Amino acid sequence: MMQIKQLDARTYVGPQISVADLDDLKRLNIRTVIALRPEGETADQPAISSLRDAAGALGVTVHQIPVISGNITDDDVHAYRAINSGTNGPVLAYCRSGMRATSLWALTAVEQGQSPDEILRKAKAAGFDLSALADRLAARAA
Repeated sequence: MMQIKQLDARTYVGPQISVADLDDLKRLNIRTVIALRPEGETADQPAISSLRDAAGALGVTVHQIPVISGNITDDDVHAYRAINSGTNGPVLAYCRSGMRATSLWALTAVEQGQSPDEILRKAKAAGFDLSALADRLAARAA
């Protein structure tokens, strides 16, 4: 089983998935996947096209936002929010470790009215330290 974590009622995050993981996602009722890695970021990641093809056969949609590690832009947050708002079921966002996925969730959640403290707590409970994002979250909350 994949090492994914649930952040809220609709959001799962985790590390790189493979075609073999797609059946597990379907069992969790996840029908939308957001890949946050640029194509070819590392040699061991599957091509986004192979994930899309296999996922499509299972009724799962795969989106890609090629986020550069350590450099989440406002455009990335906007793209993530747009994909999320267009879905009505659980979503899995993944990257290499789950950190970019958790960070994008956090930056979107604060815009939707969750408190920065609550966001940081939920992320920490899932194993992600977002303390480096605390000032950015506070600024977005203001």
